Amino acid sequence: MSRSRHLACRQGFKMLRAGLLMLVCAAALPAQATDATAIPAEKPEAPAAASVQSSASSKGSYDKVREVFSGDKTIAGEKITFPQKDASVRAIVVTLEPGETTAWHQHGAPLFAYILQGEVSVFYEGIGEKVFGEGEGLMEAMTVTHQGRNTADGETRILAVFLLGDGKEAVLPEDAPVKGLH
Repeated sequence: MSRSRHLACRQGFKMLRAGLLMLVCAAALPAQATDATAIPAEKPEAPAAASVQSSASSKGSYDKVREVFSGDKTIAGEKITFPQKDASVRAIVVTLEPGETTAWHQHGAPLFAYILQGEVSVFYEGIGEKVFGEGEGLMEAMTVTHQGRNTADGETRILAVFLLGDGKEAVLPEDAPVKGLH
């Protein structure tokens, strides 16, 4: 394999690994927030699109790449930390019918979420509500209790990729917060 193709493969693998790590959370970059204070102070800046250039002699390389998330913090501003022992990846597709809600919960492991279809409104205790739409990706909050609700007219489908390990659970059921229920 040529050096340029090897470097392109390494870069693609790094992007895939970062994408999988991001899929662990379960909501996308905020399309809107009901309260301006709900947006973390260090929200990552993600370019609308990024392309990977390759030499003309490389066959099978990616011509177009669209970044859906880049950062080191969750939607709630928590620093992302990766499991050290017994690391594994679990990817699921969550389907919510119109108006359906998730249970109140937290995540014991990093979760990257990508909205495949529809729209989800997530209420975060102490932060407020954020809305994520089709094509958005995010690192979900881990230690902030939250609940998602399908606010689309049809099904909402979310790809959720959990980075498990260290004996942590993917989803931790929580009681509803006293204030701010939706």
